[in-house]
Amino acid sequence: MKRENHNFYLQQAKQDEIYSLCQKIKCREKVQIIQQPTAQTLMLPVDDPVNQGTFYGGEVLVSNAIVRVNEVDGWAMVMDETPVSALSLAILDAAYAAGVEQKAIDRLVQQGKDRHEQQIQNTETKVAATRVSFDLI
Repeated sequence: MKRENHNFYLQQAKQDEIYSLCQKIKCREKVQIIQQPTAQTLMLPVDDPVNQGTFYGGEVLVSNAIVRVNEVDGWAMVMDETPVSALSLAILDAAYAAGVEQKAIDRLVQQGKDRHEQQIQNTETKVAATRVSFDLI
């Protein structure tokens, strides 16, 4: 899986396992925080189907952080004001790019992907249960 997809799927993984792996990396590797986790708002662009352009539909609250592991930079952005998650995912991003704990990170990414797909399936099942069929005579 591509590194740019890791951030999304890691947000779906078990957070206690992410924090545990981050602690392990911090104990064994040189970890520097380049940018402390900060909350900010981003303008959300929306496609306009009528005029074929875009407009800003509102703002989204996010947290982001930049970290360096063994002289390799990593970055993460997560929804809401969740500085611990942003910092943890930035550590994992930098560690992965530096070749540190890649198998463990891949396992967490796969776990997050599986959980995400299961959530989609559960939602589809709930929606399908509300489908109404009308008999027309």
